[in-house]
Amino acid sequence: MVKLKEKPMKKPTDKILIQGLVTVWQGEGKDKKIIFKNAENRWVDAGLKGLIALLSGDYVYLNTWDAWVRDWDMYLGSDTATATTHSMTALTSPIGAAPGTAPNAKSGAARSNPATGDWRTSVTAIWYAGTISGTVGEMAFYCKPFGTYWTFLWFRQLQSPSFPSAMVSRLSSADGDFGSFAIDISKSLTVQWEITITYV
Repeated sequence: MVKLKEKPMKKPTDKILIQGLVTVWQGEGKDKKIIFKNAENRWVDAGLKGLIALLSGDYVYLNTWDAWVRDWDMYLGSDTATATTHSMTALTSPIGAAPGTAPNAKSGAARSNPATGDWRTSVTAIWYAGTISGTVGEMAFYCKPFGTYWTFLWFRQLQSPSFPSAMVSRLSSADGDFGSFAIDISKSLTVQWEITITYV
């Protein structure tokens, strides 16, 4: 009997990789066309500050409190010349009134553990056929990071204000994250943003 060689388990290391992997398609079923798959987002300061605040907080005391993906959104823009910088807070040329035309439908996926040392979750936005038009050269993910809290052991008490919505990451054709594309207004447009945290 031949003994199969077992694949070694991934060991914890001193580094982790936090990525946003974006996949875009138009249409559904047999008409589905993948525009691009697993393009890497670029985190901006609001997202980075939110992660640090999350790790340095003390407690939250509220009947209802807004976590990161409470009222999350995605927006598309037409700019093809402006690269992403850390200080960006909005798309350069949003499609629709700023911050952009919100999707018609949104959904999320439960966390998954596809491999040892690899954890994921995702959100998906859909714009129905005819909702938006033009060329897509940039896109953004908005949520409610805890980035407005800076003191060590910060806390939130009942009736404290909601965390503000902010752009936490952006993709742009100017950076080569994806190739700009024209929207086919006869088909729905879907954007899936998968967040991965992985040992490297």
